[in-house]
Amino acid sequence: MRAAMTAFLLLSVILVGCAGTKPLSPPAYVLNGIPIYGRAQSLSKSQIRAAIVEDRQRSSQPDKIYSIEVASSSELHIYHTERNNRLEEYNVLRRVDGRWEAQQRMISGSALLVPTD
Repeated sequence: MRAAMTAFLLLSVILVGCAGTKPLSPPAYVLNGIPIYGRAQSLSKSQIRAAIVEDRQRSSQPDKIYSIEVASSSELHIYHTERNNRLEEYNVLRRVDGRWEAQQRMISGSALLVPTD
């Protein structure tokens, strides 16, 4: 069992090392110093500003916003880390009845696969 786990971890490290990080395409525009990616034209700048306000009100200590991904006209991903394959942290906001509502905080990336013992 230990040998299988070691082999799995070694293979994971090799695969993560081989998978180069794909650079982001240029942002559609920059709003208040924050790059806006994705389907940015599907929302007005005032709608994105309202989502930023909702995101900042959600936390007692607002994190820096590194970028925003417009997934659709009713969903945004507000990134609180630089975007990379190693570790990403973002809030999902959805537009419900004309207002932005924070739905969930997502953390993903290969750094989460590293054993902590």
